[in-house]
Amino acid sequence: MKKIVAVLCAMLMSCSLAGCLESPESPVSFISSSDCTAVYHVEFFDRSNDEFDAWEGEVEFVGSDGTEEVFADFSSEKKYVFLDESISWTMKYTFYESDIGFMANGIVYGGNNQYGESGTVDLVLTRHGSQVDDITIQEVGGVTFSDCGSEENQVEFFDLSAFSFCCWDGDVEFTADGMEGVSISSFSSEKKYVTLEEGHVWTMTYTFYESDIGFIVNGESYGGNNRQGDSGSITIDLA
Repeated sequence: MKKIVAVLCAMLMSCSLAGCLESPESPVSFISSSDCTAVYHVEFFDRSNDEFDAWEGEVEFVGSDGTEEVFADFSSEKKYVFLDESISWTMKYTFYESDIGFMANGIVYGGNNQYGESGTVDLVLTRHGSQVDDITIQEVGGVTFSDCGSEENQVEFFDLSAFSFCCWDGDVEFTADGMEGVSISSFSSEKKYVTLEEGHVWTMTYTFYESDIGFIVNGESYGGNNRQGDSGSITIDLA
């Protein structure tokens, strides 16, 4: 457990210091909505879909050093933006969809737009983002569940209908010799990521009761196109 907390703290510290930058040379860095430890200055939203495929508008960031970054019709892979704090920034925007917008300077812009509505904002670079206290961690019998991923995770659950899901409709059990078995059913994304105690050979047994749920282990996906009651087991060797 201490190891998991240390990893998460290290992730957050690195994000706080570097803004989870895609490139340390880039004055404008985009961060995916899937990054639960993101630290950012601007957040985009689409009221019809939190994990949006297309934010139908155009945005330009203009830096006092002459930097100009323009992008349009982007997905939630660019939901958060971290800007170089050593310079000042202006943000120009145009909305081509009624329910899109962004949050900056502690103010919500958009969300009820006319087609082609536009404007310019002088940005105040206030950092926003996750704190350690916001991350849920549960440890049971050598199995640790969290809503925030790290390199220590062996298992990631998914629901193709929602990134943050209320109900992963299935049964899962983790067992290992000398360890208490841990079972979960119909759980939320608070248990999306799983870290198993090292030094054991684990068996993960599963049953799917929903067509579009599944999980990822060692880069391989299981499920996602299920029939009611599909089941199986896999071995996760950490010995």
